Amino acid sequence: MSTRAEPRPDVAALSAPDEPTWLEIDLAAVRHNVSLLRSNCSPETRLIAVVKADAYGHGAVPVASAALSAGAWALAVARVREGMQLRAAGIRVPILVLGHATDQDLALALEADLAVTICGWRSALVISALADSAGIRARVHLKVDTGMHRYGVAIEDAPRFASALRGLPGIMLEGVYTHYATADEPEGEAYLRQASRFLELVNELERQGLRPPIVHAANSAAALSGSEDCYDAIRPGLALYGAQPLIGRTVPLKPAMTVKARVARVLDVPRGEGVSYGETWVAPRQTRAAVVACGYADGYSRLLSNRGDVLVGGHRCRVLGRVCMDALVVGLPQGCEASVGDEAVLMGAQDSERVTAEELAERSGLSSYEVLCGMGRRSVRVYSG
Repeated sequence: MSTRAEPRPDVAALSAPDEPTWLEIDLAAVRHNVSLLRSNCSPETRLIAVVKADAYGHGAVPVASAALSAGAWALAVARVREGMQLRAAGIRVPILVLGHATDQDLALALEADLAVTICGWRSALVISALADSAGIRARVHLKVDTGMHRYGVAIEDAPRFASALRGLPGIMLEGVYTHYATADEPEGEAYLRQASRFLELVNELERQGLRPPIVHAANSAAALSGSEDCYDAIRPGLALYGAQPLIGRTVPLKPAMTVKARVARVLDVPRGEGVSYGETWVAPRQTRAAVVACGYADGYSRLLSNRGDVLVGGHRCRVLGRVCMDALVVGLPQGCEASVGDEAVLMGAQDSERVTAEELAERSGLSSYEVLCGMGRRSVRVYSG
């Protein structure tokens, strides 16, 4: 497996590219969000910036660099390959792999000096043998299942597991962590139950002299909810990119991504004629419309058919008919003038109007995570800030 980063058509320019669809990424917004997250915890609390999935579609290397310049201590990814891409870009800070790693991945992680997550005894034995034979110590973080029931060692087994890890050659137990299933509802019983279980475990590890240097649990929502779960480090993802992580509460985060596309055609749809596949929208009267060069292959969900709003000329324009792979059609309201080549905003601000990731998520039935990750599929990125 190569350690070189996969190429993609990013452009480092402030002007709009000659492309049908593009993303504008504001790195100053990322830095603002990092500073806000850090200010919500004690000065001693470190920040591990989660840049998995190509930084939620924003571009892992530029976002990682921006987060680190704003005071992030380390980075987290889901796959070993993602960590290797950061290393290939010259990033030398601690990087933690949160997700599953194959035996081959574990060998590559050692080579790239990536910390890995341990959830079971077999992977512990593999990484121990690899590190011991290489004459090095592998940095590992023990993940504990406090109620998510996905990855993690059962909480009742965690002290014994941590003690056994300490006894393996080539292993340095650097951290222990968990992941909350409902931190977006910090007053809820499920969140409080998980948080209480993890606190009891941390206290037990302390009593047994097994507490590692870095204890972390708080994702974006937990870090911003005012809870006491910051421990030694927080591990935000969604909030880095300016999306709101808490249900029913708005935090002064700055969205980092704007999605734009060109108007490709302006037309009049005659009364009684349908638009797009399946003719799920039929014009009740002659309707002025515009074709926008963005579709579901660019991450604009087909679930937004007849539901989404696109900004054209500072006006909200409803999607008419089904979203296609590479295009969609919007109705132009009275007073909205559009010409071929104009900029349409599918997510972000134009004049006094704004379409947020939260709005797109609500209208499509998806999550903000899916909205952001999907937008980064094939579009050129333009970085500012």
